[in-house]
Amino acid sequence: MGLTGLFRRKIVVQCLEYIRDPVAIVDGLSRIVELNSALCGILNIERAEFIGKPFSDIGGLKGLAGALQDCISGQAQQTGQIRLGGGVFNWVIYPVRPGGPAGPDRGLDRLFGVLFQDVTRHIELEEELVKRNRLLMAINTISTVFIYSDEISSVFEKLLEKIQLVTDLPVCWIVLKSGGTFKLRGAAGLSRNFRLKLDAGALEEFHNMVLSRSEPFYVLEPEDFGKYPLFSAEGIAFLVAQPLSVGADKAGVLAIGCRAPVSMGFDLASLIHLIGNHVSLVIEKVRLYEEAEYLAVTDALTGIFNLRYFYDSMALETARAKRYGTRFSITIFDIDDFKAINDTFGHQAGDEVLRSIALVMKGTSRQSDIVARYGGEEFVIIQANTAKAEALKQAMRVKNAVESEYYIDRRIRVSLSGGVATYPEDGQDEKRLLYSADMALYEAKSMGKKQIRLAGGVG
Repeated sequence: MGLTGLFRRKIVVQCLEYIRDPVAIVDGLSRIVELNSALCGILNIERAEFIGKPFSDIGGLKGLAGALQDCISGQAQQTGQIRLGGGVFNWVIYPVRPGGPAGPDRGLDRLFGVLFQDVTRHIELEEELVKRNRLLMAINTISTVFIYSDEISSVFEKLLEKIQLVTDLPVCWIVLKSGGTFKLRGAAGLSRNFRLKLDAGALEEFHNMVLSRSEPFYVLEPEDFGKYPLFSAEGIAFLVAQPLSVGADKAGVLAIGCRAPVSMGFDLASLIHLIGNHVSLVIEKVRLYEEAEYLAVTDALTGIFNLRYFYDSMALETARAKRYGTRFSITIFDIDDFKAINDTFGHQAGDEVLRSIALVMKGTSRQSDIVARYGGEEFVIIQANTAKAEALKQAMRVKNAVESEYYIDRRIRVSLSGGVATYPEDGQDEKRLLYSADMALYEAKSMGKKQIRLAGGVG
């Protein structure tokens, strides 16, 4: 190399220390000409050890050797990003001095710069922004599930779909406490067998354990999976379970998991905790809605269905029977001499009798039957897919059950009268069918009470 080349190189090298960004100078043979202090500090290396050595000898920069060669060969700038010393840097490789005429020393005369710009903070801010956006998306997505669900029965399935979306974890379920046991309200990413066992209470012990703990959520350790064979059979390798609270009450459990191991870092923990809090809010709304819905169709005194629900159900049953050519029956019951109970024992005692009789009727009727308070001391039962003879048997079973009980501290017994009517022979719409059942009840009353009569015939 001539004196002119050496002089120029010396000037370039001296300038490096004035550059705050990490930088290296290499020649056309990919050998290190100079490193500034900033780069040596990041790589934790001694400058003198690498001067004159191949660029690829610097372990942290080995991945840039190919880009350097591309720059040397094509005289074109190369760019990219790399992690160095715990930080993130954008890098650029560019010709500093292309070199003189062709000759044996041309590679030595050519210089190329490798400059690094620290973008660690920018990356951290970007990641923080992504995390915040993800949390906001989780809050917004989960909080609006209740608002945009077409019907209350679909809320939990849609809720779990959103949880899968914001966590990237495919397995999740929600169980809520009901009468001392856990009822499965929704599940996603689980086999049918797992759902059936979950619904049958196979994980009652696990759910109770989660609710008994004081931690905001419970993460199963690898050795814990052996305690629950159902998890192993399903292939679940990661599971976090969080108590769901409504007010001061622990209402249920949200479980989120995966069939592959997952590292439970701070970000995921924060996300799951946030999701659990908002799921609890959705559950509170669902409970309020279900309570309002229950009150809207329930008789306040007896706890069975009210007249409004009876009329709606009868309209649906009539439409179904017309469409499919089936039959159904209704039975109207009246408590005999109920006024005497009120006059003798008082109206509060009369209310107690009504409540007790409603419980007996509901407990004696079939699960498919709709038992409602018709008004005053009258009750009505809709018996789906039931012809007149079978309806009479069911009505007699209810009547006998009510009459076999003692009421008001075992001081009295009651008797019932009833009338049975069947669609379509006793009426082809709700109004005519009810009239036929009423007439049959009136006939039972006029013939001495304590009996059930059939519309259009004897009892």
